[in-house]
Amino acid sequence: MEERMAKEVEKRVEEGVATGTAILIAVAVTFVISLIVFKFVWAWVVPDLFPGAVAQGLISGNLTWFATLKLAVLVAVLSGFGPALDEAFKVRP
Repeated sequence: MEERMAKEVEKRVEEGVATGTAILIAVAVTFVISLIVFKFVWAWVVPDLFPGAVAQGLISGNLTWFATLKLAVLVAVLSGFGPALDEAFKVRP
């Protein structure tokens, strides 16, 4: 009985570590992609979509690297919540 419980605990720990690793990798990939997309697409798209707001100074036509970094961190962290919540609320038999 005790051995069976130990194996079950070990199995759940391994599943948790694998899931955590997958989530961290997904967050890192999302961060890199978001960083590139925000930096290089912002100056091309935002002035076309919001020309009046850019002209009035309400929205920046260009993002600094620091602002891009902050947006990429936000998107990456938010992207990690989906898989984490799916795993947390997964029904176990």
